[in-house]
Amino acid sequence: MLEDAYQLLKEKSEECLQKVAHDKFFVGYTKEKIRHSYQVMGAGNYIIPRVEWLKSKDSAYVDMVKSAVLLHDICRFAEIEEKCLHNRQIDHGVAGGEFLRTVPEFSDIRIWLPIKHHGHLIEALYADEEYKNIADEELKQEVARICFIIRDADKIANLRMLAYEPNMRYLFFGKKDVVPAVDGHISEPVWHELEKDETLPRWAEATPADRMAGYLSWYYDINYQYAIDFCAKLNVTTRLVDLFKWVCIDEDFKAKFLPRFADFLQNHPYLR
Repeated sequence: MLEDAYQLLKEKSEECLQKVAHDKFFVGYTKEKIRHSYQVMGAGNYIIPRVEWLKSKDSAYVDMVKSAVLLHDICRFAEIEEKCLHNRQIDHGVAGGEFLRTVPEFSDIRIWLPIKHHGHLIEALYADEEYKNIADEELKQEVARICFIIRDADKIANLRMLAYEPNMRYLFFGKKDVVPAVDGHISEPVWHELEKDETLPRWAEATPADRMAGYLSWYYDINYQYAIDFCAKLNVTTRLVDLFKWVCIDEDFKAKFLPRFADFLQNHPYLR
């Protein structure tokens, strides 16, 4: 199955490159999303062997989980094609889930349903009628746990990019050059939202400093301790905290938020 997943990723990405070959921006974007898929797979390869509930599963089951991780963005390429060729926007997660359920090799609900909701708030999975209608509680738990793995691996890849690739930060901040004196103020709703120890909603993010606090709040939505460990191993967390300290010039906010953030990472009962 995993070999087939790699082949499908190759086919869909190459098709996309051919269709958008006339547009330099979308060619570059497609290549970046190919790279992203492999980076997410790399993060998954760190998490998956360590997850306790997977240790009792056979190699075919583990390959199924890895395939779900690798193919999480399989319809990102369709999304790129729609935007480039027709100026239309689609939800690549929903499109990916709906596509994979039609492919016999990947039609297992433990693959396509987690992929469908990997980019949404987790409540979207729980509210999905097909998820709610799963009668087998063990199967329902597997769907959620695989979704957790995909979401964690996806976050790691994006956080690593933010931490280590300054030339890509415009994707995160919406501008090429962040100037702390101009961009470093924290908006009023941000602290109130972060006190909930939840991911900062986008509506609360008005400045690059807000956005940077929002990216740190992604850690509140990480599920597995091994994802936290991998971020620490890559020095991602330290680099992101340092980046936040540079972007944010609101010293009172930093004095409140950073100790709370560190305490959460140290004491939150992440899954194992």
